[in-house]
Amino acid sequence: MMRLGFFLLMAFFVSYASADDIVATTSNGATVILHDNGRWEYYQNNSKIRDVRPDAIPEDAKFNVSVLYDSYDKVKKDVRMAMEADLATEEEIRDSLRKVPKGGLIYFQVATKQIKKGMPRELTYMVYDKGKKPIFSKTVPDSEAKPSEDPGVSNLLIVPVTSKPKSKVLKARVKMARGNATLDIDIPIR
Repeated sequence: MMRLGFFLLMAFFVSYASADDIVATTSNGATVILHDNGRWEYYQNNSKIRDVRPDAIPEDAKFNVSVLYDSYDKVKKDVRMAMEADLATEEEIRDSLRKVPKGGLIYFQVATKQIKKGMPRELTYMVYDKGKKPIFSKTVPDSEAKPSEDPGVSNLLIVPVTSKPKSKVLKARVKMARGNATLDIDIPIR
């Protein structure tokens, strides 16, 4: 019992001692916290410093885009099943199957609750196969998102890949039109 009391008393003194931190401004105008143990760090509530920690970003500003890839074979199978369910003729089914993109489909998706009505985000979607030049690029506001088959998920954009991919991994990039936020995603091709 005595040791526990001593430990709590020491914890109190250590926490009280750290209250002697000093907030200072550097020669370049940045605000820093000088700790009494010689350590220092940037003061995060300073308008001149951008805090990039995940917990510092407000919930309503977070926007998590995901990518889903459906191969040519899967899209073809889904089209056939949907048309057979609608009692289409074999000729109508074959006509529709000819329109299926040879590289499959890429879905850029987001949780529907992240789309804020009246506050659209302009996003540029790019897809890369091999090379530095995108095989697809389009800028679309998130207000044009359509509900997906999954509840609570919206498709921001559906990209038809017109030819069979040359690499085993496609690269997707989502870029905010305003600001410097960029998200790069690898899309494995099965």
